[in-house]
Amino acid sequence: MNRLHRTMGKICDNCPLCNYARRNPETPFGKVMSWHGKYCPAWKAQQEIAAERQEQEGRDGERRRLDVRDQRSEDTYDY
Repeated sequence: MNRLHRTMGKICDNCPLCNYARRNPETPFGKVMSWHGKYCPAWKAQQEIAAERQEQEGRDGERRRLDVRDQRSEDTYDY
């Protein structure tokens, strides 16, 4: 993702109207904003940023679980 996409995503991420629509997608305003998102480059960029965050959190969570397993296995083999 390039700098322009990240900037547009941050603008959308900080927009009170967009935030309201993301928190309340079933409201009429949320539905209009969702439709608007099909055409808005800032909304699309924000969705990509959110997907990257979730993917990163998933990788970090898996890494933490593996670290805990490694620590447990090291603890059981202390002589």
